[in-house]
Amino acid sequence: MIARNETLRMKRSLRRTWHTFFVRFGRLLPIQAAAIPVVLAGRNATLVSPTASGKTEAVIAPLCERILTEGIEGLSVLYITPTRALANDLYDRLNDQIRQLHLQIDVKTGDRPTLNWKNLPDIVVTTPESFDSMLCRHPEALASIEAVVLDEIHFLDGTYRGDQLRLLLKRLRHIRRDFSVYALSATVSNPEEVAARYAPDCEIIQVAGRRAFRESYVQALEEVAECAEKEGLNKFLIFCNSRKRTETLAVEAKRLWGPGRVVVHHGSLHKKERTEAEETMKSARRAVCVSTMTLELGIDIGDIDGVVLADPPYDTASFIQRIGRAGRRTGEIRIFAICDDNREVFEDLVAAARSNLLDERVYHEDLSVVVQQIFSILYANPSGVEPAALMEIFEGFVSEQAQVERIIDHLREHDHIVQKVDRLYASESVMNLGDRGKIHSNITDSIGVLVIDSRRNREIGEIVLPTKIIQGMRPFVLAGRVWSIERATRQRLYVRQIHASAAPAEFHQSTSVGAYFDYLPEDMQRKDLCR
Repeated sequence: MIARNETLRMKRSLRRTWHTFFVRFGRLLPIQAAAIPVVLAGRNATLVSPTASGKTEAVIAPLCERILTEGIEGLSVLYITPTRALANDLYDRLNDQIRQLHLQIDVKTGDRPTLNWKNLPDIVVTTPESFDSMLCRHPEALASIEAVVLDEIHFLDGTYRGDQLRLLLKRLRHIRRDFSVYALSATVSNPEEVAARYAPDCEIIQVAGRRAFRESYVQALEEVAECAEKEGLNKFLIFCNSRKRTETLAVEAKRLWGPGRVVVHHGSLHKKERTEAEETMKSARRAVCVSTMTLELGIDIGDIDGVVLADPPYDTASFIQRIGRAGRRTGEIRIFAICDDNREVFEDLVAAARSNLLDERVYHEDLSVVVQQIFSILYANPSGVEPAALMEIFEGFVSEQAQVERIIDHLREHDHIVQKVDRLYASESVMNLGDRGKIHSNITDSIGVLVIDSRRNREIGEIVLPTKIIQGMRPFVLAGRVWSIERATRQRLYVRQIHASAAPAEFHQSTSVGAYFDYLPEDMQRKDLCR
């Protein structure tokens, strides 16, 4: 509990924002009391505390206070999230509070790409890829940045998206030298090491504490339904490791709980489908959502009574994130693990979570990001860039600068970049990629067909279907519903919902390899794959 005199002191330091963010609670949570003075002072920090412990307000409230107190104008805060869904959720969560302060907040993602560049908001919630786009296309808009918030940093760090973010922050410092960085996470095993990758002189603010949990090991989803009935549990999240498994289990869940109570959430579903699933979980008294890791992050879906793990999460951090979605109202997390021959794996995860033993990750930089950033930088500078200036961006990122020199030589040999006298330029093909917005993302493109409900003229999602299924017009499962193909074009399937049995659709498989991996010299590709 925060001492009363400490709370009064905080209220005075948040004279303009206390009422908006904290008056309904009357007090600060531990991470907020620890972080707010640091953020007000403009020092870099990494905040590590359990899910739903108030990390977002711990940085947003003092940042708004700084904007109002110092009379800062223009775009002041970039709030970077791993996913578009989380960006939209944060905007919905913060919009009313920000506007009460007579400040503005907006979202910039691939789904919502437009900002009013002549009248920029004070805060923009975005993703690494849209941050890249802003640096390339509107660098002047970032000249007034006071702070960058990196939400759910554990989700990005150690991936090509995290490496892209590292380099984007370095590029931003060429535009705006003095800004603060705040990284947020519930599950970072080595916060000092992670923080050092994104900001210098980063203070670690770590608050212990986690909700108790009670686990049951079951053989099938039917046992979960029986336990839920006995214990009076009404709302569940069922986590699966793949989209196909999600669809399969959704069909079974509808049989057990009824079709009106079960929704599906994964990355191949259209945004409207996912949003409806989130709204159902927030508003319904009794509901079940079958999801991939898309709901592992902090999207608001209301109070959840229990979490079902249909597959073992990939590591302890993911396990903690998933189970942390439940028990916020009761203080106890109810877990069901569906086991076949993997009970020992689940038991190890449970033991590690109880002891707060997170897996140690060995960090390796992703060299595909060097290619992506070279293209991004050259696209942003059509008048060319001196090789030394380009090389400087990667200092401290690669283990040897000779690696960057080799990549540049390789790209030049294959006509992706061009050298004229003492400057490097993007080739016409790379500039064309940039014009189409393709160079800002290192995420591999999904290859599939768009599924459209012909009755409602609404997009359901994107799938990969074998030709023989399309030719045979066989039904398939998507969003937990069975669809019959009425008409197929090269890129679209027009379908109608039917009541029948069918196999789940096939989906694009995500990969840990960046989209620009194939542009690397072959020996670098082999070395990366061996890691």
